[in-house]
Amino acid sequence: MAYITQLKHLIQNELIPDVEEHIDDIFESIASQKDASPEERAQLEDMQALRDEYKDLLKELNSGEIDEEEAEQLYTELTSMREGDDEDDYYDEEEDEDEDDYDEFDLDDEDDQY
Repeated sequence: MAYITQLKHLIQNELIPDVEEHIDDIFESIASQKDASPEERAQLEDMQALRDEYKDLLKELNSGEIDEEEAEQLYTELTSMREGDDEDDYYDEEEDEDEDDYDEFDLDDEDDQY
């Protein structure tokens, strides 16, 4: 039951509040401009849909519809997506201009077999 508990905590205390904060930011931006751009409307709809999905997932967890194995998979997926988002916030493209030049040399140990 560890992953079910961790997943509930992640959704209730981190994901839903983060999405709701983002929704609030969009509303503030719209209010200050007195109108929403098509991009803001689309982003708002996406964020509201994501929040609803998290709430539905939470209901499924609370009702026992999700077992421990599925909870582990969801938890792993959601935390890896979340970590990927955090990395994007701190990535500076100008600082790593030549990074793409070295991608062909970034081989894992498994790739050494060739």
